[in-house]
Amino acid sequence: MSLLELGRARLAMVLPHHREQLRSAMDDYSRELFEAYALASTTLDNLEREMSRREDLIHEYHQICLDLQAEVLTMLTQKKDNT
Repeated sequence: MSLLELGRARLAMVLPHHREQLRSAMDDYSRELFEAYALASTTLDNLEREMSRREDLIHEYHQICLDLQAEVLTMLTQKKDNT
């Protein structure tokens, strides 16, 4: 699975009310956000699985994921308002 599709799928899981919009988002900015989310959420998953947990990094990547989710919601809202 590509980073683009992984990010889109993971966002669809955390933003279920926006799944249809996520499926139809195809512009370059959407792709960048989806790929960034794939990388950040995968890194967070890996950090959470480590035996010696690095709480500072876990917190940082959790916040990055939340920030990216908020950015995606903003993007989707703007797209919806423009249609």
